Amino acid sequence: MPRFAAYESPFEVTLKGVAAGLVGTLVMTSALQAAARVLPAPSSIEDDPDDYSDVASLNALDQAPPVPPTEQVAERLATRFFRTELSLQNRQLLGAGIHWAYGAIWGALSAQIHLTLRPPAVPYGIALGLAVWMVGPGRIVPALGLYERPASAGILRRLLAISLHIIFGLSTAVTLERLSASR
Repeated sequence: MPRFAAYESPFEVTLKGVAAGLVGTLVMTSALQAAARVLPAPSSIEDDPDDYSDVASLNALDQAPPVPPTEQVAERLATRFFRTELSLQNRQLLGAGIHWAYGAIWGALSAQIHLTLRPPAVPYGIALGLAVWMVGPGRIVPALGLYERPASAGILRRLLAISLHIIFGLSTAVTLERLSASR
């Protein structure tokens, strides 16, 4: 008698995607923190538009550290939609929430694509990471005016940001593949 593939409801697939996206975000964040310990800190936001670290390092001119993009988004959403200013602590909390929610949402979306196409994890993960970067800090979010990405960004920092997003995509895709195989 032939075996039928186990059916996964869209809700189950979405939950697996959220979990995979959170794993991908954790791996990406860990890689970012490791890179932040090795790389020199930018002297200003103009030098590092794709920096997601919470590492607060002051430059030689005692300027404030650059505000991470997720915190810029939180600040702009608060001022534009709620007409309120955020405290530093609230901005950091909301920025972290946006970072983790963004990863979870991409995980949920990618799970639906993964369920339909069943692509191999590595090429799918690379494509996913590039797509996440393009939508986030790469193009669309700056175009919406929610995050100012200076044109003078260094190529090495930009490549690091892209690499971190590819790490996210690979981690998410591999986790999705493992979660789908566990059924």
